[in-house]
Amino acid sequence: MRPPTDFTLTDQLRMTEREIRRRKEMLHITAEETALLRNLKPLIASQMDHLVEEFYAAQVQFSEIARLIGDADTLRRLKQHMRLYILSLFDSDYGHDYVLSRLRIGMVHKRIGVEPKLYVSAIRNLQDRLRNILVTQSETNCTLCGQTVNALEKILFFDLELVFDTYIHSLMDELSRGKEEIEQYAESLEETVAERTRELFDLARKDGLTGLLNQRSFYEELRRELSRCQRHGQDMTLIYFDLDGFKKVNDTLGHNRGDGILVGVAGAIHQSIRAEDTPARYGGDEFCIILPQTDSAEAAVVAKRLTAAFDKTMGDSGVTMSIGLATTKSDAPIDADTLVKMADGAMYASKKKSGHAITVADD
Repeated sequence: MRPPTDFTLTDQLRMTEREIRRRKEMLHITAEETALLRNLKPLIASQMDHLVEEFYAAQVQFSEIARLIGDADTLRRLKQHMRLYILSLFDSDYGHDYVLSRLRIGMVHKRIGVEPKLYVSAIRNLQDRLRNILVTQSETNCTLCGQTVNALEKILFFDLELVFDTYIHSLMDELSRGKEEIEQYAESLEETVAERTRELFDLARKDGLTGLLNQRSFYEELRRELSRCQRHGQDMTLIYFDLDGFKKVNDTLGHNRGDGILVGVAGAIHQSIRAEDTPARYGGDEFCIILPQTDSAEAAVVAKRLTAAFDKTMGDSGVTMSIGLATTKSDAPIDADTLVKMADGAMYASKKKSGHAITVADD
């Protein structure tokens, strides 16, 4: 979309020559009337100073207008602009340039905060003072006076239409920008909510210390993976292990040391598994790893890799692992609870052996 600075005010408001002509026709502004006004320009110019002084003397009686004007220098500049504006009312050329000047007047008044009611009252004030001049100078010809006053009123209404068009256009533009800002804010808010929702979802699924899946999420993943492996006729092995000597370390050296060991276990797991494998903290110092498309021999290799990675970083911890493996065969599927019980049983069998023992269920 092209920016508004690429277009003139007349372009933005679609103020074509045809539209200008149509508006003058609707107000019944005739060539005879514009000629009458042009002939009055010298008269108006001769009384301009008095006219402008009276106009602003009446305007500043209203506190809202006095506050908008603000100071003497601004008032002086406004008076000069008013002189030019009044003379242009009697130029008789009410074409494109004239229309553009009125649109600019409307835009400026809107931007500085002149309310429509104040602008209308100012035009009424000006109309009354111009009418007094015309009536005074046409006392001997009432018909001519009536024609000139009527022509002047039409031009002032023509001006008001144009000025109010800019007010409306500006308001619509503000509404459009406001709508865009609201839409952008809503979109940003939706993204934030979605991000926070994902974060909360992850927090609900994961163990706060290790970042591994918690027990509830572990069972969800285990059931999902069992179902998938059964559909595709694949084996799956579950590693279940706990930490030997962990309670002693935790009790004697403190929870910070114990937490450090648990975080070290999580790090060792991530170093030892594939992207498709799923680790979890089952509870306390017990951990599980779901290994899709893996038989017990392959799982034993992963378990050895795990203990090696753990010893590399936590070898002086005084803690070892008791590891149990349980495999579900594609031709003899079992459910999640049964698989966990099998791996748990194998883990307890490893506890009867020396550190980092690995036992395969039913082995």
